[in-house]
Amino acid sequence: MRRFGGLVVGACVLASAGQAQGQVFERGYVVTTAGDTLRGELQNRFWQSPPTEVAFRPAADAPTRLFPRRSLRVFRLDGGRYFRAEVLPLDRNASTNVNSLSMRLSYNQHPDSLLAEVLVDGPVPLLRAVVDNVTHFFVRRPGQPYLELAERKYLARSNGRQNVVDANNYKAQLSVYFEDCPAAVTAANAAPFSAKGLAAVVQAFAVQSTAGKQAGAEFVALARPNRPIAVNAGVLVGSVFNPLRLNNNETGEEEPLFDGVNLDGRLHALGGAYVDVLLPGRKWAVHGEGVLNSYGRRGTFAVPGGAATYAWYGTRVDVRLGPRYAFVQQPTHELFAGAGLNMNFTTSSESEARYGNGPVGTTRLTSRNVRLPTQSGFIGVPSSGLGLYVEAGLRRGRFTLSLDAMIKDGFDYNDPLAVQTGSRSPLTPSDETAIYNRFNYSASLLTFRTVLAFRLNRQPDQSPIR
Repeated sequence: MRRFGGLVVGACVLASAGQAQGQVFERGYVVTTAGDTLRGELQNRFWQSPPTEVAFRPAADAPTRLFPRRSLRVFRLDGGRYFRAEVLPLDRNASTNVNSLSMRLSYNQHPDSLLAEVLVDGPVPLLRAVVDNVTHFFVRRPGQPYLELAERKYLARSNGRQNVVDANNYKAQLSVYFEDCPAAVTAANAAPFSAKGLAAVVQAFAVQSTAGKQAGAEFVALARPNRPIAVNAGVLVGSVFNPLRLNNNETGEEEPLFDGVNLDGRLHALGGAYVDVLLPGRKWAVHGEGVLNSYGRRGTFAVPGGAATYAWYGTRVDVRLGPRYAFVQQPTHELFAGAGLNMNFTTSSESEARYGNGPVGTTRLTSRNVRLPTQSGFIGVPSSGLGLYVEAGLRRGRFTLSLDAMIKDGFDYNDPLAVQTGSRSPLTPSDETAIYNRFNYSASLLTFRTVLAFRLNRQPDQSPIR
């Protein structure tokens, strides 16, 4: 166990400096609901949905403060992205997911407070919010409430078939909303449902039909996240502990001698590589890895009239895929949890059992006149298959330390060197026979790992703070 403990201590020492994965701070400012404007550095989480909190620090070496949505009026990154708290008419029922569409077109709009992204600011603003993977745009002309434009679909039956109908009538909505401005109506009829297309509509109205006849400040070119998806890759090493205790609840002519025997139960080294695909917001990631590790052991145990030895060992490859979620994100570290699927493949194996110390080919005769060998390969290799794992870890700089556990469906093992029942002729039950049933054992594969990973590529989000 000293090697196991040394890995943990070494990981903590190695991971003592650097920025955590996903911790990208850029210059900008926040305006609080109290009216205070604070300049400093904001964490860029590459938001797709409206932010629920913003991490701010006045300087690179200062503590980080989290501002929840309700405490902010505005925040903006000097690089361009700009968010403002607004009460907007939001229809959360709008959907494009074909698995959850309703059978009729319906609207359920309610006022909702959001930190919406500002695409055009001025007399005719254009805002955007992505809610449940549905894009909503909001426009407002002077003296009028906001108009919501949203992606939406519904199901309709026609000629005995169920069809998906696109109900996003944004062009008609804009034409009615800006009906007294021919330039805006013309732009609306040609506009795609995009930030750039709708910005052209509101700017046409601002220039042609507002008192100042001046276009608003536009942030469309800066509003798209630089890297909505990022990839990290690296290598990993660690230790794996595989308890594999055999179990048999049946009786027979002999004792089930492998009952309770642990075929592994020791530490093994592991090594491999990993890839993390960081999703927008950087809270979620898809984690994949491939790892080579050894398993099994050599052992002895007592049998009637002597001792038995066994050898069961080899190497296997584990391939994992699953999500990770960072539930704590700080400038210097992240804490995450994850789960997923583990597929294992055996690449080499050895298995042998021997009762007594006789040479190869030696046999023994049981008390019930069954003759069987004293040496044989026995339970074979672990079968390939799927398992489930859970994990938790700490990420600091280029290093990630994680602990995980995996369980896989039980295997069936057998021992050819002991007799559960012999097959005999009822006419000569005392005659010697070599036909018999073996003892079968079951065991679930459990795996506990400590893993230290090192990221090889540069932090893909990190850019110098200007």
